Amino acid sequence: MELNDYVNRLRHAMKISEAPRFSPGYIAQCCTYAENLLKQGLPVLFDQAHIRKVLGMAAPRLCDYHRFAIPKHNGSRIITAPSRKLKLRQQWIYQNILIRKEASPYAHGFVPERSIVTNAALHIGYAYTYCADITDFFPSITQKQVLPVFRNMGYSRSAASTLCGLCCYEGVLPQGAPTSPYLSNVICRSLDEELGAMAECFHGVFTRYADDIAISSNQEQPWLWEALGRILSKYGFSINFDKCRIYNPGQPKRITGLTVHDRVSVPKAFKRRLRQEIHYCRQFGVTAHLENTKAVRSIHYREHLYGKAYYIKMVEPELGTRFLDELSKVDWPE
Repeated sequence: MELNDYVNRLRHAMKISEAPRFSPGYIAQCCTYAENLLKQGLPVLFDQAHIRKVLGMAAPRLCDYHRFAIPKHNGSRIITAPSRKLKLRQQWIYQNILIRKEASPYAHGFVPERSIVTNAALHIGYAYTYCADITDFFPSITQKQVLPVFRNMGYSRSAASTLCGLCCYEGVLPQGAPTSPYLSNVICRSLDEELGAMAECFHGVFTRYADDIAISSNQEQPWLWEALGRILSKYGFSINFDKCRIYNPGQPKRITGLTVHDRVSVPKAFKRRLRQEIHYCRQFGVTAHLENTKAVRSIHYREHLYGKAYYIKMVEPELGTRFLDELSKVDWPE
């Protein structure tokens, strides 16, 4: 009913329009275009001018992004973050358009009902696990790969080009835009299916969480790195060999930051550190503890510890709940 109502209103508005006047053939073409998008649950966007009106925007500018580095244990990661206004428009594109495209069953990052936990859990019980990292994952995905995503949904070239431009920066996916993770999942669907089929050939399992790849098997696969590199290269990616790891039988695995053995759990060191911090806060007081440790997170320290506890709860619900209970007993300063 909603579809028919929209199309009928569109047809009526175009028929009575005097400036400009539309031919019956053009009106029928526009209505068919709208029907195709509405049947997929997608918003109707005719061209660049229409998108700008819907999103209330001018053309994106270079200053709509800023770059900064975030520290990692082995270096830093460059983030290209959109401005507040552009981020809101990208979130609109994600929530109204991209989420309608189904990710492959092998992708666990940024997919509803999937997480680092579901990603890691699939590797329980296998003797061998091969973990790899894709080099410069988001910047390796180009505007030429993004444009067909919107065209294949049925958007006009003008509309698709505009949406593509809103999601890309300097011709690639920016690491920091809310549209990049899900776009990467859509674009990597064929890659995922090929790697999944390869794993099934030796009765193994393959999962991908953004740029993290994990392949498990009950037999050693010495040829796997070469095959993986060849398939990734076919899709424009390469392996970061500095981050390749092989876990042998009986060895605890680390997949997307989680420990995988007979179950999935948070690493012991992470839990031990949080337990220690809570103990010191309760015994000496938060302020004294921060002064003694010269902590740099004094402003948001409470949120920092609660974030750790909720992270544990996501993976180990009962333990996480106990940590949250302990945190509630801390005498937090005003």
